Amino acid sequence: MFREILEKVMLKQGIKIVLVLFFCSCSLNDDSDKIKETSVNAVGLKTYNNSISLINDSINLWKLNKLQNYIETKGETEYIVDSLICFNRGGDRLIACWLGRVLLKPNLAAGITFLYGEKIRDEWYFFSGPHIFIPHEMKREKDGMPFDFAELHQIALKEVYSGYLKRDGEINEDWFTSQFEGPGWGDFNNQASLDFILNGKRFTNKKDFFEFAHLTVVKANWNDVNKDSIKQLPPKNNNLP
Repeated sequence: MFREILEKVMLKQGIKIVLVLFFCSCSLNDDSDKIKETSVNAVGLKTYNNSISLINDSINLWKLNKLQNYIETKGETEYIVDSLICFNRGGDRLIACWLGRVLLKPNLAAGITFLYGEKIRDEWYFFSGPHIFIPHEMKREKDGMPFDFAELHQIALKEVYSGYLKRDGEINEDWFTSQFEGPGWGDFNNQASLDFILNGKRFTNKKDFFEFAHLTVVKANWNDVNKDSIKQLPPKNNNLP
C-alpha cells in the first residue's frame, strides 16, 4: 500500500513514523451527540445516513472478497463500523472508526482502525488509516470477557474523535489535513523521491497529489484479488422491512 511503502522509505531515511498506540480509561463522558450534531449540520441528515450505508456496503464487499485485514472468522474475530462519522466542512472528507475484537481466550484483544472516506470526482472512496491496538490487560473491568463495542466506542471518543472539534465547538479542519495529507502520504514538495510510484508523473497542486495517493491505497486493496472472480453484494430490495 502507498502508506506502507512510504513508511519503509521514510524509516530508511531516519524519519520517525508515529506509532499509534493509546490506552485510556473508559470513564470518558460520551460526546457522541455533540459530534453527530456537528457532523450532520455539515452535510445534512440524508447525506449522513447515506454515508453510513455506503461505508457498510464497502466493508461488507471487502469481507465478501476476503480483502486483507477484513477477514472475519465466526467465534474468533468480530468487527463493526462505529456509529459516528466526522465530516469536514466541505462534506468531501470523513473519518470514522472500524472496531475489532479478538474473542479467542487467552488471547483476548481489541483494536480501532481509522476509516477514511473521500469524495473524488463525485464518487466516494474508503480506505484504512492508522490502527490502535488495545491489549486486553487495559480493560477496566477484569471480568475475563472481551471488550464490548460500547467500551471501544468510548475509547474511540477520546483517541480518535477528540480531534474533530475545536474548543469553540467548530470543526477542526487542521485535523482532517493532518489525517489526509500528513507525512505518511508523501511529500508534495519532493515528488522525485516517490518516482517508484509516480514514474515521472508530477502534480502542480496538492489536491491532485493527495487524491492520487489515496486512490493508490484504494486500488492496492484489490491487488491480490482475481478481477474476474470479484464477488458482488446482492442488490438491495427496498420493499423489504
